[in-house]
Amino acid sequence: METKKEELYWLWLCSVPGLYARQIRTLLEHFKTPEEIYRAPGSAFAEWKDRVWAKKLLEFQREREPEEISHRLARQGIHFISRQQPDFPEKLRQLPDCPAGLFFRGKLPCPDKTAVAVVGARQCSHYGRTAAGELGAALAKEGIQVISGLALGIDGTAQQAACEAGGESYGVLGCGPDICYPRENFRIYGMVLERGGILSEFPPGTAPLRLHFPMRNRIISGLADAVVVVEARERSGSLITADLALEQGRDVYAVPGRMTDVLSRGCNRMIEEGAGILTSVEGLLENLNPGRERTKERIKEKLSLAPEEELVYSNLDLLPKGLEEIAAGTALPVGRLAGILVRLQLAGLVTEVSKNQYAKSK
Repeated sequence: METKKEELYWLWLCSVPGLYARQIRTLLEHFKTPEEIYRAPGSAFAEWKDRVWAKKLLEFQREREPEEISHRLARQGIHFISRQQPDFPEKLRQLPDCPAGLFFRGKLPCPDKTAVAVVGARQCSHYGRTAAGELGAALAKEGIQVISGLALGIDGTAQQAACEAGGESYGVLGCGPDICYPRENFRIYGMVLERGGILSEFPPGTAPLRLHFPMRNRIISGLADAVVVVEARERSGSLITADLALEQGRDVYAVPGRMTDVLSRGCNRMIEEGAGILTSVEGLLENLNPGRERTKERIKEKLSLAPEEELVYSNLDLLPKGLEEIAAGTALPVGRLAGILVRLQLAGLVTEVSKNQYAKSK
């Protein structure tokens, strides 16, 4: 375990603006410790003299003391932990591109609890928003930590639902942990901070630059046991997160959608390439925790179905029924019925056997 003094030098090194994990690895291959980097003369960095990050490092070396940085963090209510500390997330420590340290508000994810990352499109559909909300809430009720990036759309919806269900959620940012990005999610930022934590490898004050988000994504997937993509275009940051998750040995799932839906093309392609198909939360839970023995009646009891959900569920049987037939049997508008069926599917109670054909799950 590093001493408090050594941890101060890790803090100093990780606070250098524009100095990312790759450059820190390069420096630590040349110098033995962060303290050596801090105390090295300018001539020791001659081979990197033309690099922007090296110039920033030398400037930071002249102007900022480790103790000063530590005191400022304390005033901001922000914590720091280097990868050398025993409480650093073990899942991240095992990554070849492990961040040198994390800045965080609140707390870090509990290593003894399962964690699932839920990611997807910022400009999501009503279906995607419903699915993300139901997924976040269901995971939270099972005691599973929900990890995401606090982005608009799928990310924020899943995290808000997890918090409102009384669970824990952790937001990984592509900026400093003191910055709420996007500003529209300020309320969700506060909820996540209260129920879990906000973390970043970038020091306080770091702006949300475009190049930060792929780096952020590897931490989202790295902290999780599984990654679920709810909606994604053919080219999106969510697919980058899914690819990183596969490289890290995580399970990856996608919520399927219609082939005509632009927002489902990324998920459908993931499924074609071998990602797990997520059609119910119960299926995901069984994969995460093999051997779970829970009957559908116990699930119903735990979920406490609303009257309309109970009405729809009781109108179904093991033989598929069409959407119009269910609407006629329940006297519910098709639009409202579709949302109820999504919730019942995510609860593992109903299966869409084919397009607009639904049956009770076996």
